[in-house]
Amino acid sequence: MRVDYQKRLLPVIRYLEQHFNQPLNLPEVAALANLSPYHFHRTFKAVQGETLADFIRRLRLAAAADELFKSKQPILNIALEFGFSSSQSLAKAFKQHYGVTPSEFRDCENYQQFAQLARNSKIGHTLRKNGNELAPGNSYTRSELTTWSNPMETQNFAATKLAYIRVTGPYGEGYEEPSGRLYQWAAMKGLADNTCIFIYHDNPEVTPNDKCRTDICLMVPQETDVPHGIELQDFPGGEYAVIRQNITENNQYVLAWDDLMSKVIESGIENDDRPCFELYHSYDPKTQHADVSFCTAIK
Repeated sequence: MRVDYQKRLLPVIRYLEQHFNQPLNLPEVAALANLSPYHFHRTFKAVQGETLADFIRRLRLAAAADELFKSKQPILNIALEFGFSSSQSLAKAFKQHYGVTPSEFRDCENYQQFAQLARNSKIGHTLRKNGNELAPGNSYTRSELTTWSNPMETQNFAATKLAYIRVTGPYGEGYEEPSGRLYQWAAMKGLADNTCIFIYHDNPEVTPNDKCRTDICLMVPQETDVPHGIELQDFPGGEYAVIRQNITENNQYVLAWDDLMSKVIESGIENDDRPCFELYHSYDPKTQHADVSFCTAIK
């Protein structure tokens, strides 16, 4: 059955519009869309065109701007009321988002001055854009993807055993040394040519960078024994949505994941809670160029 993700997220959007200034309970919000917390953030970004954090920040900034214009209160009061830690943090976010400072916005004496300020800054564009949330066809797209994107396929992976080393820390960092240890052991066992996958267990939007977990894995026979420092786990296999890309720059990993999720949303395929992973067909350590399949579990 085809999943209408825009319809699923509509209760979330309406809830956030009413409760954007309150602490967020991720499991409860994800449940409104009948999604798991694991997949919620990527699904939200693919449908909305912005991350959940950016969406909430935008709502808070809009409310802060409205209150500044109407009440003329001190900027610190407005900052604290709408979830900013200081007047400086509000000023920085306000300037980045609207192109003007909070004080410039607050000091408008009437709507005519505000209209002139909007015409001379990013305010007019931003406010017009903000009125189109969840409009049909407003799924996540970026100009980089239009010429770079590859087709999505579905692929069934067989269950197997994985030998792996766990890395905890920012995604994409600290992989060289544990990868070297894993492959040194694998070479002695005649397993160095086996399939390599990187499993990602956490969403960096809600998990601190230093707590994000990556498993650097090789598919191995069931009876494989491993030494201290290398662990074994079962890989359940199953159905996955897959995009294969040649990666030549580090920022393309994020683009590929965004592209894959966008295609999953457009296809109406339902995500499954098994962890996503990257499957490496080849990797050049000198250039860091890689041939990678990006895989997200589907039902």
